[in-house]
Amino acid sequence: MRRGVAAHRARQIAAGRVALNTYVPGELVEAIDRIKEQRGASARAPIIEEALRFYIEAKQGT
Repeated sequence: MRRGVAAHRARQIAAGRVALNTYVPGELVEAIDRIKEQRGASARAPIIEEALRFYIEAKQGT
């Protein structure tokens, strides 16, 4: 593993973040990519994190 990747992963772990890998339908990825472009985001991760937060908060609020 390249040093830069290892350093990035170490920083994420130190910040209390956990990697999550899953398969999702292509149309969801396309929708995420459209939102990413609209916001000028450089990655999908912040969009997915926000969507998960909204979903969990909505489910806990019921």
